[in-house]
Amino acid sequence: MPAGSWQLAARGSLVLLITVPVVASLFGVALPAIGIFPALGGAGLSLDPARAALATPGLARAVLMTLTTALAATALALLGSFAILAMAHGTRAGRWASRFCGPIVAVPPSAVAIGILFLLAPSGWLMRLVSPWLSGLDRPPAFALVPDPHGIALVFALLAKEMPFVLLVSLAALSTLPAAGLIRTGRSLGYGRAASWVHLVLPLVYRRIRLPLAAVMIFALSVVDMPRLLGPSLPPPLAVLAVEGFEHADLARRLPAAVVACLQVGVTLLALVIWRGGEMFASAMLAAARRRGHRGRWIGPVLIPVAWLACLPVLAAVAGLAAAAIWSLAAGWFFPAALPSALTLASWGRIDSLAPALASSLVIAVLASILAVVAVLALIPLSRGRTRPFLRASVYAPLLIPQVSFVIGLQMVLVWLWLDGTWLAMIWVHTLFILPFAWLIIAPAEAALDRRHLAVAASLGASPAHRYLRVVLPMLSPAITTALFVGVAVSASLYLPSLFASGGRITTVTLEAVALASGGSRQMAGVATMLQLAMPLAIFVLLRVWQARRYGRFAGMRAGGLQ
Repeated sequence: MPAGSWQLAARGSLVLLITVPVVASLFGVALPAIGIFPALGGAGLSLDPARAALATPGLARAVLMTLTTALAATALALLGSFAILAMAHGTRAGRWASRFCGPIVAVPPSAVAIGILFLLAPSGWLMRLVSPWLSGLDRPPAFALVPDPHGIALVFALLAKEMPFVLLVSLAALSTLPAAGLIRTGRSLGYGRAASWVHLVLPLVYRRIRLPLAAVMIFALSVVDMPRLLGPSLPPPLAVLAVEGFEHADLARRLPAAVVACLQVGVTLLALVIWRGGEMFASAMLAAARRRGHRGRWIGPVLIPVAWLACLPVLAAVAGLAAAAIWSLAAGWFFPAALPSALTLASWGRIDSLAPALASSLVIAVLASILAVVAVLALIPLSRGRTRPFLRASVYAPLLIPQVSFVIGLQMVLVWLWLDGTWLAMIWVHTLFILPFAWLIIAPAEAALDRRHLAVAASLGASPAHRYLRVVLPMLSPAITTALFVGVAVSASLYLPSLFASGGRITTVTLEAVALASGGSRQMAGVATMLQLAMPLAIFVLLRVWQARRYGRFAGMRAGGLQ
């Protein structure tokens, strides 16, 4: 077989490995929802799963809770990040904020939720810091800030996770705009600095971040680990309700759970429609303000406190992670003491109980990240042809399809293929979720390459393979190292995909951390949370050292890399 045919066959296989799971997952969740599940005796169409799902107590409240928490978290994250951007961009505070966003984005959602839980629980660090001198309490109060029945704590935790990401992508979008010139134009027309940002700059930024913002909202709609720790339980959000159905001892409950997972897709579409309506309303209001010539002098005084308030969830998450670190070292920490009576490494001495989970997490994260990067490098040439829309839709599917619906359908397929609970399934599923992030990092860097370097190499007699290995890959090394780090951080944060693909046979640090925080030892939960943070950090240090040693002396080899 000619070399070109081998390359075509290899790339075709990669496309199938990416697109087949997407299509199969949709069928895997849709068929059981209509009664077709031969393993449980469902061989024909039936409405019984739908009737059983609709009879679930509190279903309507779960749908409403899912919608309101996701829309509120996304809207507040957008408002807070835009307020920080308008008030702090170009200042020292803005530069510190941009540096601070990257590490926070890399923190797994479950670690953020555990930190918020350790901070806001009735016996949490916040209550300890104000007791008894301010609260007058010498024992934990009867009321609880987390979990709360209205989902306020969940929204707060989602803000701590989502706002840095929205701010980060907004900064990236802003770098492509002539913001300074637009601000000068607005001020020359009599608008203040803040009003110029709102009227001229932020609408252009918003157009460039609509896809990441949609991914943020879909994540908030379908996340499971954070609601399990912080959300209401009677009833829980829709995604948790679907997962509980699949985890039930009665296997027949999987069919109604599949209906709930399909309902999650409908709720997601409804949320996108509501968001689009909000976009149109905000655009009309902004256009009306421009036509009437309102200078918006009130905008600056309003945005300043909004920007300060937007920092609170992130600061709370950092404080919560500090509380988790203290718990991992606490010998005894009894209410209302603000700090432990003594520090010890006894909990870390029991790290051997978490060693299998840590080893599994590292192996899966590293292999899945490498496979995702290799797949992106192989698929980028295909994205320039007619298959580009379909290929990009398949790559982005894990971000744009509700996670609970995608993973549940995929797990059904893994069960049918006898692959659930295998290392192959775990690495494959993690690769699918890392792919979109690797694509978003490497594809723009590859498109921006200076092709004259390849022309020079070709004029010197270098073959296409030699040019790729000796010119293209070294020039892409900053983007590749960044994609590898982000891939490890994404893998470390995957709770639901790990829960379903593992089949209870393979454990990860994230699964252990959520289980320990839900009802285990706070000391060991703190240790597991620190391990969640340590794994991406260790990979970051290794990649950063390698990049500095290999390319530190080369000019122009730092852009897009780990800073």
